Amino acid sequence: MPRAGYVFAMRVYPLIALAALSCSPAAKSDGPDAAANTVAASSPLPVASPTASPGIVPVTDTAVARHLGELTTFGDWTIGCDNARACQANALVPETDDRDGYLLLLIERGGAPDAPARLIVPIGKTPPTHAMLTVDGKPFAPLSGTGDTATLTLDRARAAALANGKTVALTTPTGTPIATVSLAGLAASLLYMDAQQQRVGTTSALRKPGAGTAPAELALPVISMPPPSTAKPATLSVAAATKLIGPDNAFCDYAIGPIEPEAHRIDATHSLVLVAHPCGNGAYNLFSSAFVVEDSGNATPARFDAPPGIAEEDKGDIINADWDAKAHRLTTYGKGRGIGDCGTIQAFAWDGTRFRLVEQSAMGECRGSIDYIPVWRARTATR
Repeated sequence: MPRAGYVFAMRVYPLIALAALSCSPAAKSDGPDAAANTVAASSPLPVASPTASPGIVPVTDTAVARHLGELTTFGDWTIGCDNARACQANALVPETDDRDGYLLLLIERGGAPDAPARLIVPIGKTPPTHAMLTVDGKPFAPLSGTGDTATLTLDRARAAALANGKTVALTTPTGTPIATVSLAGLAASLLYMDAQQQRVGTTSALRKPGAGTAPAELALPVISMPPPSTAKPATLSVAAATKLIGPDNAFCDYAIGPIEPEAHRIDATHSLVLVAHPCGNGAYNLFSSAFVVEDSGNATPARFDAPPGIAEEDKGDIINADWDAKAHRLTTYGKGRGIGDCGTIQAFAWDGTRFRLVEQSAMGECRGSIDYIPVWRARTATR
């Protein structure tokens, strides 16, 4: 993730696969069962749904149907909310300017009635002592924090001061600006946030309060996952992987490297095999195909309940894929351009027959901000 002074509001998101997909070969086995763990080129490769593990029943969302939130841009701010009505608004670099010297603020608020709004201010790893946030040159709030950011509770008075201002700046104690950003569009963004969270006319609204009460927080859907397994993963031979991804993805004059299947155990009888394409990649997006390999030897294209990738034309290819062994999730990161200030980030959990969308964040504007906005969340539970 790039860093450039105070340009980016920096926080680490677990979904982001910062490096291109690791193409290290699957672990080799010298034991007598080594051949049984590799699907040979001559093995049958039926294109069908994988057989579920014993006792595994596919599950559907338990609370709400999957509906991804949308991103909306007002002036120099963009905003979106997820399926639990948690919202995030991001400051953007004006379209006519470059990114140097911009303070890319964030405003976050959860969907619970009593959830506070929070202003996240990037202050850098070595912030100035007694830094101040100002609005149109007037003191707004002193800043302190640990790490790269400072956090302020955004009450109605502070929200009004920001909404009615033109420019916010991070300054030294003597008033020297360190970084600034436009407030154009923030008033509309805060009203949009209130509307999406059904706070307009309630005591918790930031822009149009009233005597009403905001509704209860929405429950997140639950995805049931099979128990993890520590067994050695089944994998694909290079010849089998080459055949599965097809000649257009495997052979070209500008191939980035040999095909090296990467295998991960996902339950007692299934493994995930990621095969990076030697051909058809861009400068910052590495395309892969995902296959589910059964211990019996059958390999099938991995099934997803939501399209992976950043566009329909990706045709199911996954971008900058990574397997998070600790969380037991498959992550993707499709960049709109090299610095990563637009694109789509996803995480999928295996439910026994397919990969289910657990998290999705997006940034539709290529205007400096790399703190992607969550538009979908689910919980996972091991059965």
